[in-house]
Amino acid sequence: MQLIACHPRHEGQPVFQWKQYAVLPSSNGRASLGYAGPAVGIHQNLLLIGGGANFPNGMPWAGGRKEYYSEAYITGIETDPPTLRKISLPYKVAYSANCSTPAGIVCAGGEAGDGPLNFVLLVRFDQSRPVIAFLPALPLELTNAAAAAIGNDVYIAGGESRTAVSARFFKLNLKDTSKGWQPLRDIPHPVSHTVLVAMPEKGKIFLAGGRKKTQGGVSDLYRNVFEYDLVTNHWTEKRRLPYALSAGTGAMIGDRYMALFGGDKGVAFHKTEALIAAISKEQDPVKQQVLKEEKNRVQIAHPGFSNEILLYDVENDLWTLAGKSSFSIPVTTTAVTKDHRIWIPSGEIKAGVRTPVILEVTIK
Repeated sequence: MQLIACHPRHEGQPVFQWKQYAVLPSSNGRASLGYAGPAVGIHQNLLLIGGGANFPNGMPWAGGRKEYYSEAYITGIETDPPTLRKISLPYKVAYSANCSTPAGIVCAGGEAGDGPLNFVLLVRFDQSRPVIAFLPALPLELTNAAAAAIGNDVYIAGGESRTAVSARFFKLNLKDTSKGWQPLRDIPHPVSHTVLVAMPEKGKIFLAGGRKKTQGGVSDLYRNVFEYDLVTNHWTEKRRLPYALSAGTGAMIGDRYMALFGGDKGVAFHKTEALIAAISKEQDPVKQQVLKEEKNRVQIAHPGFSNEILLYDVENDLWTLAGKSSFSIPVTTTAVTKDHRIWIPSGEIKAGVRTPVILEVTIK
């Protein structure tokens, strides 16, 4: 069933209040640029923001090279004002699939410049001391996958392998890791840059939006929303998003609502992809240069991503526009939830541009 416009907001829906929680500290004498694809999660009331990627020496269209990091920061979510302390991950990584569990923060896959990884980390804190261990590797190397947890079960969906976009769906039980990642029923279509959130009370997992690279060079962006039932191992398509959306963040609000924060509607992204495809096919150096300059203009003039909050009512299978944030809502990061608070750390706010800001959303 397609939905052209959101239904109006109604009484009793959650209200979201936004503020700047903290800013990532300077490093090597330079103000932080922020990071796309950081490893993110909460354990023992400590918020982790680690790794990620940025362009420290110029934008990509100006020849700047993407750099990856292993540095990480932690802060106590009950500390006021927040104090960020630096630690290190075992390796450089960005665009991992992240989720928070009672046993620690799981960071699965990602990349570090040479293609996707299959490493999986468990980061936990023992009296504020980080304890980092390796979990069983993913069955295949994946970047830009999505993760969610129900208790000690961790679920990984989609992502990009070295050769294709994945439709695979896996589960790892943290109480018995000897079995490794168990395959579950595939997602109905291959997808990366999607939002995956769990609703433990109902034994459901929801997957919303995302995208898929195509051979033609212009990605498919999805409006699809799927519900996975843990008992039946079955995916069911639900009411579609009001518009196609990828690379945003999401959180479950209680046992009734799923919220999606921001995301990329794909207008500038598709223009850029189409121009890149045209450049690769053009044989005339003069025409090729014209296309490159046009692509650069599109990226430089990038307007930023959506700052809308979409709310899905699980009981009524309806989407509502739940307001807009006055802040730039980043993409390619992970929203983390604790009680009535949500943090959206760092991420990307327009093409090539990261933010060092950690946003906090309070649910009323």
